[in-house]
Amino acid sequence: MGSVSTAFEFSIRTRWPDFDALGHVNHAAYHVYLDEARDDALRRTVGDFDTWPNVVAHVSIDYKREIRLGTREVVVRTRIAEIGGSSVRFEQSVLDGAGDVAVAGEAVLVAWDRHGRRSRTLTDAERRLLEG
Repeated sequence: MGSVSTAFEFSIRTRWPDFDALGHVNHAAYHVYLDEARDDALRRTVGDFDTWPNVVAHVSIDYKREIRLGTREVVVRTRIAEIGGSSVRFEQSVLDGAGDVAVAGEAVLVAWDRHGRRSRTLTDAERRLLEG
């Protein structure tokens, strides 16, 4: 596996359903934020989902602090941390309105062969794009 440090920032406007009865962003909304930011990073490198189909192999999230009701926008920082034979590992953080880390996450996506219905090896061209 090769280690890289390509990084991106993606702003997301919060939505009313993102918040729960406790007055903060619900834990499930963070999965959506992180997914949207990974999609953005992939579009900037290897292309959209039609161009570079993938599946999620792993996701972990550490909740550090709440993002309270009234926060209009969050920023997700996404770093392509490691490129494997068929996988890409992302390190991500969601920043609150003040720029503090509310959530730290990690995900592994695997390149997907639609016809074979299984993972596939990354091409040299894809590696170069992902490495930036």
